[in-house]
Amino acid sequence: MEEIDKLLKKHNNFIGAQIRSIEFIDDTTRVVTLVEQDDDGEDISSVKITFSGIQSSRILEQNVLSFLDMLSGITLIEENGLYGFALGKGTAMLHVHNSPLYIVSSGIKIQ
Repeated sequence: MEEIDKLLKKHNNFIGAQIRSIEFIDDTTRVVTLVEQDDDGEDISSVKITFSGIQSSRILEQNVLSFLDMLSGITLIEENGLYGFALGKGTAMLHVHNSPLYIVSSGIKIQ
């Protein structure tokens, strides 16, 4: 959880960032790529988060991702041995399950 907290703090919860892609690796593994851009729209940093052992998810079509409202950033939490990723700022798995885009998994790797 410490690694997650550092990531969110470093990138200000990805407020205003963009979800560039969600790659399907297999039935229970997805890679989410988040990108921060400067005022000119140039990429300044990107982070890939691999979710494995996915328990549940709601994934939107790739062509919609760049239009998502990221003004509230993301939620990335650990609760009861599971990791939750969702749009918007939240502090509990309840928020994750109510988000229009979410992933709940048993494993996480940050690159």
